[in-house]
Amino acid sequence: MQRFAIVGAASEERNDAKHQFPFSPLVDVAKSREAARLIGVALAKKRCGLIVYDARFIEADVVRAYVAENPQPSDSGPPIVIRQPHADQIVPFPEEQTHPALFDRVADSSGRWEVSFYRSLAAADGLILIGGANSTAIAGQVAIGARVPVLALMKSGGAAETVWRTISPGIDLPNGNEHARMADDPSEPAATRWVEALESQRRRRYAVETGPIVWHAVLASILFVLALAAGFGSHLLPGLDASLAKAMLFAATLMAGVAGAAIRMVFERRYGSGPLVPPSMAITVALGLMAGALAGMLYIVAQPGDIEVAGDAALRLVSLITVVATVGGLTAEVVFRKLLGIDVLRTNGVAASGDPGRS
Repeated sequence: MQRFAIVGAASEERNDAKHQFPFSPLVDVAKSREAARLIGVALAKKRCGLIVYDARFIEADVVRAYVAENPQPSDSGPPIVIRQPHADQIVPFPEEQTHPALFDRVADSSGRWEVSFYRSLAAADGLILIGGANSTAIAGQVAIGARVPVLALMKSGGAAETVWRTISPGIDLPNGNEHARMADDPSEPAATRWVEALESQRRRRYAVETGPIVWHAVLASILFVLALAAGFGSHLLPGLDASLAKAMLFAATLMAGVAGAAIRMVFERRYGSGPLVPPSMAITVALGLMAGALAGMLYIVAQPGDIEVAGDAALRLVSLITVVATVGGLTAEVVFRKLLGIDVLRTNGVAASGDPGRS
């Protein structure tokens, strides 16, 4: 089940500039509450779940409308997840008393609302901003930067309007049409389009972030197998011309380098240390080719005597060259950084013998 986080606030008291936490820009309370009601209905009809935080804010209106549509728990659990610090005084939603099976409270052990609030954004399939102030604005920027699907309802005012104005369609996840629809007045058709925009952003994000990685993994697998075939083939194929055997060995270093560069991207994304959007296949291939070839050639030229790919001793050489080229692709930036630091002409001595008067 997809779950969308509801973030925002709407109250006439906070439109007063003298309030301790005033809205800026002002929040249109009537439009905010109507948008919240319509969003609750639309999400329930789509069988999407909610992530909410506090019954004193705008999510109370969303939850009320959502529960009124009589949603049912799914195999993935209750559709409404409440994130709240463990130490905070619990303010229950009224619907928890009448429909307890629809709610799941998740308490954060840190005792700080900021921790439970901001960490929950990573678990959300999308973020819906209605009105609100500083925390809403920060949550919106976090979502935009992390390419989490975002719906900032411009007509609600407040931080949601501010976030809407900072979205760059086509650069950020929302496209131009979705960004324009966020400025619609609240209505049932508009609410349906809002939810569809979140789902479209989610599909787009998944396609952008997983598509290249799948192809990186496929490319790495194919080229690594071909590198092994070319490398060991140069040694094992009987009657092979010596020049052709060496050419096959060099080709193996190229393919192993690309395989290493490609599989590194897959590894980094698997463990969450890589960029949100991986480099294009062309960049991966170029870096892998150069790093693999350079690493392989540096190893070859470091060997004493002629390079022979026939005989029993050559099997170890072929294996090591293939491994070195693959590692070169895996650590491409280290290879290039090392090469950039090489002083080919040894100019440090020339620099030291300059004007003796400038010491």
